[in-house]
Amino acid sequence: MIVRLDFGGEARRSRAIRVAPNAHPGVHIITQLGPDLPFKDGVADEIFLDHALAHTDDFLGIMEELWRISKANTIVHIRLPHGSSTWAISRDPRHAKAYTLETFNYFDPRFNHSGCESHARFRIEHARLYLTGARGDARGLALARGMFSSVIEGFVNQDRGMQYRAERWFAPLVGGFEEFYVVLSAIKETSFG
Repeated sequence: MIVRLDFGGEARRSRAIRVAPNAHPGVHIITQLGPDLPFKDGVADEIFLDHALAHTDDFLGIMEELWRISKANTIVHIRLPHGSSTWAISRDPRHAKAYTLETFNYFDPRFNHSGCESHARFRIEHARLYLTGARGDARGLALARGMFSSVIEGFVNQDRGMQYRAERWFAPLVGGFEEFYVVLSAIKETSFG
């Protein structure tokens, strides 16, 4: 049986166990995203976070906990407001911190050579920067979501090196990237076997 956990708060993923801090229609487990999740070690095959990490104060503790409940090679989908856009991170007062793709390099042994103090290890499998994030009413966003956006996003998402340069130097020129998506896979000892 494949175990998919959806902390994203939206009932759009089929066959996923929906986890939320409050009771809503379709929520299966009521708990806060935090360091004491009510799951056994190594149970999750796939985890969806959407913007759930944006509303937490204990980022490292949560990443440790997600790693704990993950099996080897568990896929973790994360969508967050990008730290380069003050508008994106400030429009919701619940956003606790500003994140970039570089934030997740901390957990990837290929990129973190300074000695990660965390037990949690994740490999970055896929990443994408977006000029505009998901919003309800999209009227007036034709330029930001049209050809201009497609050209810029195609250019900056060519490879990880280009994304790094875009985050570091190009973002201020376009007002920042509103959102990013990163896919991680859990690295556990059995991953190497």
